[in-house]
Amino acid sequence: MAMFETTKDVDVHMGVDGAKLQCVDCHTTDQHNISGKVYSLSSMNMNRNTCEQCHTETPHEDNILNEHSLKVACQSCHIPTYAKANATKMYWDWSTAGRLKNGEPYVEEDSMGNHSYMSIKGSFVWEKNVIPDYIWFNGTASHYIEGDLISDTTKPLVLNQLHGSYADDDSKIYPVKIHVANQPYDPVNKILIQPKLYADKKGEGAFWKDFNWQTAATAGMKDANLPFSGKISFIKTEMYWPVNHMVAAKENTLNCNSCHQRENSRLAGLNDFYMPGRDYSKVVELAGIWMLILTLLGVSIHGTARIFINLKSKRGSK
Repeated sequence: MAMFETTKDVDVHMGVDGAKLQCVDCHTTDQHNISGKVYSLSSMNMNRNTCEQCHTETPHEDNILNEHSLKVACQSCHIPTYAKANATKMYWDWSTAGRLKNGEPYVEEDSMGNHSYMSIKGSFVWEKNVIPDYIWFNGTASHYIEGDLISDTTKPLVLNQLHGSYADDDSKIYPVKIHVANQPYDPVNKILIQPKLYADKKGEGAFWKDFNWQTAATAGMKDANLPFSGKISFIKTEMYWPVNHMVAAKENTLNCNSCHQRENSRLAGLNDFYMPGRDYSKVVELAGIWMLILTLLGVSIHGTARIFINLKSKRGSK
């Protein structure tokens, strides 16, 4: 909602004092098929919207910046933060759901007016002006499907694995929001639990009426036709949402030092390639020093030779 009738300090494209674009200017529609599929849901790299549709692959006057577009998505530099106007939900803990006051469900709010706790859903953490995380992404994804076996319960379960790597020619560095949750799962069968949440009245096993994880899990897994051991644990899950909106004005984009620095580089988590300024390699640094020395030495020798030949030529002409 913050994107509607907004200002360019929130989004330079949608701002009424900016480009004044509407959603359909980019998300074009043909026979009810809307371009720009949600990356977190769509598995295949089809029918996407890209910045290059309008800006081409060489939008900068500086060729060094244009060269970056081979491996860096426009959004990585042009969206320094997201959730500028309203807070976004970063964490959801289902394990705390079910608490009651005087036998009744209740709601608590944080300082920004967002739900920080709801008896029916658990605890939440909201943030504003969030710095994105960054990943390699080639436009394809795989997903956890209901009933899939969780192979390793000691690490977070990624619900929508976005694919990509430095070695993949189709991959670029994209900014993402990582939504973290704590969800119920069956530690014996090693699958996520699909609890029954809603019913018209109490006693039908629905969590939002009875606030009982055991009965909600039993009823929900039966409805889903999934096995249930009767055991309930909670597992950390992650969901990746590429950040495409809230584009900053040109003067507020990231500068070189945002990434090319030893400390606090935005790309510190991407370590499958060498980045000048961020990474240190004794071999590379030594090679660079010797290249500078040899270059200066070559220039000096060449310059000295030119001076010597010029002086000798002048003496010979006298």
